[in-house]
Amino acid sequence: MRGVTQLSGSFETYFTQQGDPDYLIEARRKAMRSYESLDIPRFEKSDLTHRNLAAFKIEAAAAGNTWQAIADPYLAQDGQSSVLVIADGQVVLKRGLEQVEANGAVFTNLRSAAVSHRKLVEKHLGTAVSYDENQLISLQTALWRDGAFIYVPSGVTLTEPLQLICVTTASGHGSFPRNLIIAEASSAVTLYDAYLAAETITDELHVGVTEVVVGPDAHVVVGSVQDFPKAATTILSRRANVGKNGRMDWVFGELSEGFTVADFGSVLQGDGSKSTSHAIAVGIGRAHIDMTARMIHIGRFSESDTMARGVMQGRSNGVYRGFTQIHKGASGSDGQQTEKLLMLSPQSRADAIPMLLIDENDVKCGHAASVGQISEDQLFYLMSRGISERDAKAMIVWGFLQPVLAEISIERMREAVTSMLERKMA
Repeated sequence: MRGVTQLSGSFETYFTQQGDPDYLIEARRKAMRSYESLDIPRFEKSDLTHRNLAAFKIEAAAAGNTWQAIADPYLAQDGQSSVLVIADGQVVLKRGLEQVEANGAVFTNLRSAAVSHRKLVEKHLGTAVSYDENQLISLQTALWRDGAFIYVPSGVTLTEPLQLICVTTASGHGSFPRNLIIAEASSAVTLYDAYLAAETITDELHVGVTEVVVGPDAHVVVGSVQDFPKAATTILSRRANVGKNGRMDWVFGELSEGFTVADFGSVLQGDGSKSTSHAIAVGIGRAHIDMTARMIHIGRFSESDTMARGVMQGRSNGVYRGFTQIHKGASGSDGQQTEKLLMLSPQSRADAIPMLLIDENDVKCGHAASVGQISEDQLFYLMSRGISERDAKAMIVWGFLQPVLAEISIERMREAVTSMLERKMA
C-alpha cells in the first residue's frame, strides 16, 4: 500500500475546517479506516503496482486562471445552458443554475448540497458505489473535494442538458470528483461532464465516482469525456440504481494518454428497468485503457444494451469488457453486448472480453466481439475511387466511431470531442 501513513490524523482536521457536517466527517473517517486496511486493488489486465498511487495531497491546490483555456472548448456558449465548473476541487464558475431551480430541481456543487440538502445527500451518498469496494474508492470517499449534485423531483423534466466540467491544473494534489444524481419518479435529466487536465500535469492520481438514483419511470442520461495526460493514473466508477420502468443511458469517451481503469454501468433493480451504454476509447502513445460496462439484472423484464468502439494507435493497449449478469428471478430479461476494437499499428494491442453470468432460464442474452485491423477490402475500395490511403483510413475510422459520437447531443461538446479525436489520430 502506498500513500497511507501521511493521511491518518490530518485529513479530518482539514475537512472540519472546510465546513463539512458531522455525518460527512464520520463517512470520511469510516472510509479512511477502510483505505488503511485494504490492499491495492487487482485488475485482470491492469497492474497498478508500478503506478504512483501516492500522487495526491489532502488539501486542494489553489485554483488559478489557467482552467479557462482548458475548459473553454467544451463550454456551451449559448448563454442558456446550466454550467458548473470545478477547478482543482474548487468551484470557479456557476452559470444558469437558476433556470433549474425555476423547475423545482437542484443543480449545484455537492459540497454545499451536503449542508443545504442534507437529508437527500445523507440518504443516497454511497448507495450505488460502496466506500469499501476497493482501496482507491475508499480513498476517494475519504478525500473527495467537490462535484455535482443534481436533484429532480417527481414529474419534472429538464429539457436542456446540464453541464459539469472538472479541470486539474496542478500536479501532485490528486483529483477526486464526486457526483450524485437523484431523479425521482417520472422525472428526466441529462448531464454532460468533462474531466480535463493541463498537458503539463505530472504524477497525478485521479479517482472519480458518479452515483445515480433513477426512480420509477424516470430517465437519466450521463455523457462523460475524460482527457488526461500520460503521467496520470485514473480510476473511475460510475453506477446507477434503476427503479421500476426507469431508464439509464451512459455515454462514455476515454481519450486519456495515461493509465485508465473505468467501471461503469447499472443495477436494474426494478421490473421493466432499462439501461444502455455507448463507449468510445482512443489510445495513442503508451496509453493503457481498461473499461468495463457492467449491467446487473435483478428486476423482471429488465433490458440492457452495451456498445463499445475502441481505436488503438502507437503502443497503446485497450481492454474492453462487457459484463452482463442476470440474477435468479429476473425472468424475461434481455442483455446484449457489442464490442469492436480497431488496431492501427502493429505495436498496439486490444482485447474484447464479453462476459455473461446467467442464473435464470427465461431470458435473452447475446454478445458480439471483434478485434482487428482496418479491412483491406474497405481500404482497396476507397483507394480505387481515387482516395489516398491516409484519407481512406481516416474515413474508415470516423465511420467506425460515428455510432458513439452521435449520442453526444450537446453540439459544443461533440465538436470538442471530434476536434480532440482529429488531433490524437493525426
